[in-house]
Amino acid sequence: MMISLLLALMAAVPSWASQGQNARFKTEDGWTIAAVYRAPRIHRPVAIMVHGVAAGKGEWEPLAVELERRGIGSLAIDLRGHGESLQGPSGKTDFQNFDATGEWAQAERDIEAAAAFLKKHGIAASRIGYIGASIGANLVSSAKPKPRFLVLLSPGVDYRGVRLASPPKGVPTLVAASPADSYAFESSQDLTASAKGAVFLTARQGHGAQMFADPEFFQKLIDWIEHNSH
Repeated sequence: MMISLLLALMAAVPSWASQGQNARFKTEDGWTIAAVYRAPRIHRPVAIMVHGVAAGKGEWEPLAVELERRGIGSLAIDLRGHGESLQGPSGKTDFQNFDATGEWAQAERDIEAAAAFLKKHGIAASRIGYIGASIGANLVSSAKPKPRFLVLLSPGVDYRGVRLASPPKGVPTLVAASPADSYAFESSQDLTASAKGAVFLTARQGHGAQMFADPEFFQKLIDWIEHNSH
């Protein structure tokens, strides 16, 4: 039910919305990262969007489109070994062996490369926010430099060796999970309790970007990002 609602939401893209600009950039350790970039209005921020295991940049389209309407840019990436980011330093490969090789933690470099791409496009570090889902939430929780804002969807204390970090002091932070997603929900509650000023938002059900299928949750998420992006 939640998946079908999410697919319907993704299909209902308004005619005014751009398709975004396809982009590719290299990480320091030799991966080619594919992304979709939507430029912000002048002086507005850009959100780097990082998906979870076995997902991809396309899951962010409903959110990216709504943020674009509010003048907020986005850079949705395919993490190494996912989607169109299959070209690594040793040739083409996917994420199936990442548990054995410890590659998951190295995906932080994908986010660093995304920030470097934005810098080349005139986006200062102070204008970059981070939005992550599942393991992507854990990855962006420790992103540097200090983000404009931080959105952690269904984080967990530890996903595949990538641990959840406490948000930097003074950074507007939203943490979200659904009650049925018990590990993420408990992790989110604990993080919110320990992180001064962090906001906890609950969806009816779903994990990560699946929560977008909850209209009330989705609207509150957009409103929070818009409010904390100025």
